[in-house]
Amino acid sequence: MIPRFTILLLILFVNRLLAQDVPLFQSEEPVNLQITGSIKSIKKNSNDSTFVTGKFLYEKDKQWVTVPAEARVRGNFRLNNCYFPPLKLKFNKEDVASTVFKGNKTLKLVVPCETRSDKNELIRKEYLCYQIYKTVSPYYFRTRLANVELHELSKKKPQKYELLAFFVEDNSLVAKRHQGKVVKTKSTNPAAFDEKQSLRNDYFQFMIGNADWSAVFQHNSNTLYADGKYIPLSYDFDLSGFVNASYAQVSPPQPGTINRRDRVYRGFCKSKQAFEEIRKEFLDKEAAVAAIIDNESGNFTKHEFNDMKAYVNEFYEILKSDDKFSSAIIGQCRTK
Repeated sequence: MIPRFTILLLILFVNRLLAQDVPLFQSEEPVNLQITGSIKSIKKNSNDSTFVTGKFLYEKDKQWVTVPAEARVRGNFRLNNCYFPPLKLKFNKEDVASTVFKGNKTLKLVVPCETRSDKNELIRKEYLCYQIYKTVSPYYFRTRLANVELHELSKKKPQKYELLAFFVEDNSLVAKRHQGKVVKTKSTNPAAFDEKQSLRNDYFQFMIGNADWSAVFQHNSNTLYADGKYIPLSYDFDLSGFVNASYAQVSPPQPGTINRRDRVYRGFCKSKQAFEEIRKEFLDKEAAVAAIIDNESGNFTKHEFNDMKAYVNEFYEILKSDDKFSSAIIGQCRTK
């Protein structure tokens, strides 16, 4: 019989090999991209199942390298409400074999919604949500920032935009890293999810003030089956209170709430022991979460930076108070 410790070492070794095969996520330095195309055209000619053929450039060793790719629009809300549509990219294995995109069959590219002056700050805030999620959960999507020089082709007047964006790995890579699989279904019984991992996701969503998700119905959430358990994998956090996007106000957290920043606990009820255990986990990681925000202080105005800090601190004030914790989380957990 192989000792459990040896099995864990083997799993860690395999995970490391798998990670090294995807160079895009081996650095935190932003990738520089140049994209030329028509926003109107890609909105018109692509959908959830239809890709259009194109290409973009990325900077490698101070040289611009052409990357053939197929692209389609994704995301119902952003597609209908945003000027820039979020994209899903698909690659041919041979085309990216010698590039930073090696190992990726598909990728999400998250771009700003509007042309407003704060567009890039909002993207950076959403990117930070992914970094926080990575801190509080062992199951997460890897990301990589990108500086995008977008040349929009238009009959009226060509436009040039300097956009901050980020790549999000495909869920198949997450499954591969954990020797699991992604389960696609119309709905999943809440009781089927791993209790502790479900709570980690619920607490995180409550921390960032996000109500635009459902693990049960796979809305902005995938279901991963790994390590003998069902695990929610959340994404798309731009409508959260932490990001505080102006366009998010069109969709309040739930009937009866007015402000997008109002926190609503949407998790299902779990055992008292599990509630307390994950509560302690999050409290123990308070400094790590704060450090993620602190490291970005130079990329925000003083007002925006202090606002982000204060918003997360409000969450920790709830965790630190037995009365607030009981009222805002345990008292609001769902039974159906």
